[in-house]
Amino acid sequence: MKHNIIETENYLLIVSDEEIKAGNFYLLIPENIVKLSRSGLPTNIREWAKIIAHLPLNNSPVLEGVDLLPPIEDEVDKLSEQEIPYIMDTLRWGFKKGYNKAKEKYKYTEFDIIKAFEYGWNQRHYGRIDENELLKIQKIFIQSLQQPKIPVGFECDMENKIAIDGHTVIGSEPKTTTNSQGQTVLVGKYIYW
Repeated sequence: MKHNIIETENYLLIVSDEEIKAGNFYLLIPENIVKLSRSGLPTNIREWAKIIAHLPLNNSPVLEGVDLLPPIEDEVDKLSEQEIPYIMDTLRWGFKKGYNKAKEKYKYTEFDIIKAFEYGWNQRHYGRIDENELLKIQKIFIQSLQQPKIPVGFECDMENKIAIDGHTVIGSEPKTTTNSQGQTVLVGKYIYW
């Protein structure tokens, strides 16, 4: 099942026109603000929508009782392995750590990437790579990177809902898993333009 994603400053959201009950989180659409309903809201008003799944951004809190979207995958491993296959492991490790730290904000600058390489450089085994080689590697990586993309949709994997008899399929429902914090996470893939 495909869902559109709405991006706010603090969340990626999947919303629904389902009834908003007390204790449900909803999106106040005109202002793009996430709110908690204290008493429930009518479903025939287009100014709000029930939040059915989310991914916190910018260290925002998890919305209790709302399914999570999976973390956004990035290409850091592919970039570090394919662009320069001879790069040493400690430099690659430093690049990945710096890249992922900068990506937490879904923005990074050339300076952030240089810092990532410097971290790997400081962790290197002495004598295996010289400073000129480091500068060459930095330039190649920086030129090959693009700003991380925010998905526009999410395609949720579906699984059959089985009747009590164990054999009869009575419908389908979104496939989920549980993360290490005990939170329900939807299973599927992001859709990009």
